Amino acid sequence: MGTFGWMCGCWIISILNLDASAAAGYAGALVWLGLAAFTYALPDVPPPAAGPVSFRERMGWDALVLLKHHDHRVVFLTAALFSIPLAAFYPFTPPHLQELGFRHTSAWMSLGQITEIIGMLCLAGLFSRWRLKWIFAAGLAFGVLRFALSGVGGPAWLLAGVTLHGLSYTLFFITAQIYLNERVEAAWRARAQALISLMSSGVGNLLGYLGTGFWFQACARPGGARWTLFWGGLAGTVGIILIFFLGAYHGQSTGVLRARRD
Repeated sequence: MGTFGWMCGCWIISILNLDASAAAGYAGALVWLGLAAFTYALPDVPPPAAGPVSFRERMGWDALVLLKHHDHRVVFLTAALFSIPLAAFYPFTPPHLQELGFRHTSAWMSLGQITEIIGMLCLAGLFSRWRLKWIFAAGLAFGVLRFALSGVGGPAWLLAGVTLHGLSYTLFFITAQIYLNERVEAAWRARAQALISLMSSGVGNLLGYLGTGFWFQACARPGGARWTLFWGGLAGTVGIILIFFLGAYHGQSTGVLRARRD
């Protein structure tokens, strides 16, 4: 539903011709305020009874114990590293589209959400046929291809890169969420999901927006951005992350997922 909502938001912005307008940001802020007000209308649900909770547990720091498990640590670290180049997709693809003559860039960007939905529909079949390691690797490989195609130059190549975004995101990040739900004990699952959100949307995105911003400035010239160098550098970065993952992730043939190897 979140993906569908994202798509609808993109289409509405383009229909109203607000792609390059600050009004889109103001509209988003108003929607968030409306959503915040709506939460006060939700029924009151008291928290479950629990014993004394330490400050460390309240802060979620106890979830760091999950990093002691080798494969868990590799998945968390890879998610954080992959989020760094991924952060460049959202702020820098629209200006590249505009430079190539596209209007309504928000609607064009929603191509990635279409393939994201397709990827989700395919996950069940992939889980029954592939090891988890290769599903993760496919997501990273699509990430390499996405940036590489964006750097080729030309409208069709950039749109192809945008389209592959959804497959890359789903095959890695949604698989990571499913991996944690299957591999982590029930008492730790909520904290595991929170930790991977912190590693990807928190640490990874922070470093990504800062790092890719500096990289974009390094690729900029008076005549315009050198998009081939910019996207090519990001493709190479994801390629290094893919090599790291393939070498570091071990997988296991038994455990919670008894019906298939991971």
